[in-house]
Amino acid sequence: MGLPIKREQTMNKKILSLLLLGLFLAGCAPATTQALQAAPSPTQATVEPVTQPTAEPTSVPTATATAAPTPDFTLVGLPAEEEGELLFDFVGQMCNADWSTRGQDLPCPGNDSQSSAGYVMKLDAEKQGLPADTNILLAYTPQEKYETIYGEYPAVTVQKGDRFRAVLACKEHAFCDVEFVLNFSDEHGSAGLKNWRYLFTDEPIVVDYPLDALAGQTVQFTLAVRARGNPVEAYAVWIAPHIYRPAP
Repeated sequence: MGLPIKREQTMNKKILSLLLLGLFLAGCAPATTQALQAAPSPTQATVEPVTQPTAEPTSVPTATATAAPTPDFTLVGLPAEEEGELLFDFVGQMCNADWSTRGQDLPCPGNDSQSSAGYVMKLDAEKQGLPADTNILLAYTPQEKYETIYGEYPAVTVQKGDRFRAVLACKEHAFCDVEFVLNFSDEHGSAGLKNWRYLFTDEPIVVDYPLDALAGQTVQFTLAVRARGNPVEAYAVWIAPHIYRPAP
């Protein structure tokens, strides 16, 4: 009978020991959890953005306006010119001029199929046997004897040394007898500068006319053509008419 009681006591001690161990472990668990919670988390490395060096902007060259080269007027018979500039091109400005006869205004360019009233137009240089880039003004007078066609151009300021230059002739294969006229007008009125009579049997007239008398003035030039012979043949051409200004 003594053995069972001792065995029971031993079992109770084991149970008590297990209970005490459980209580001990239970008491330690919160501290362990708190220790884990209090442990610092690993520091995350902050990645600084890397700034790439900015390339220097490539400079784009600015387009520089350059003056158009002056035509070689020796190709049409004018004498060689010293360095300077083409100040005023009468063919390039042709339709900025006011064209008229004594009785009516004329369109620009004119219509050569309605020639009885006279007309003005740019002539194809190759039809005159000249280089293709040559500016030629064709003025055809009205079909009345001694009638005149006029073209009054926009104003231009003249300086000392400026010259009016052109070659005067008939249109190829025309039997013209005409008078070329260069006039000007200002606030005081109009006046004649120079006349050139031309007959188809003549050599072309080379004009290199100084404008020093008008230096310092702002004037409007007028180109005119008058038929002296048969008006049907009055095909007058101004070859490369322009004002040339020598370099200072």
